[in-house]
Amino acid sequence: MYKGDTADYDEEMLIFDALNVAARSEDRELAHFLINPSALGVLAIITRKSMTVGEISRSLALPLATCYKLVEQMVNFGLAARTSTVRANRTRAAKYISSLKTVSFFMHDCTVEITIVWKNGNKETFRHAFVPVDYQTEVEASN
Repeated sequence: MYKGDTADYDEEMLIFDALNVAARSEDRELAHFLINPSALGVLAIITRKSMTVGEISRSLALPLATCYKLVEQMVNFGLAARTSTVRANRTRAAKYISSLKTVSFFMHDCTVEITIVWKNGNKETFRHAFVPVDYQTEVEASN
């Protein structure tokens, strides 16, 4: 087996581990996180290849601290996996890759629906209905 083959296998196993973490995440928290434009940007660029937080920060012109926070949350939710460590600027930097294949959003009648296709082929849909404040006040007043 070639060293490259081993690295690919290791990355696949790390993504599989991330998928297991995602399965245990709170649906509402996960859905809320996924509507963050910065989070979506990070996920979009680490979908195909693993990158360091510094590379992500430069690619998206986001502050480094913001990228670190987003990537940490993604790992905690199982949306990303730490794949390796590389030398960068005399230090070691971790590389991360997304465990998502695609994410799509649908909005209709105060409801947001997020559909995720994971890299293992599983598909999940999260729905959240929003009740406008003025409508909620009308309902409470009529009771």
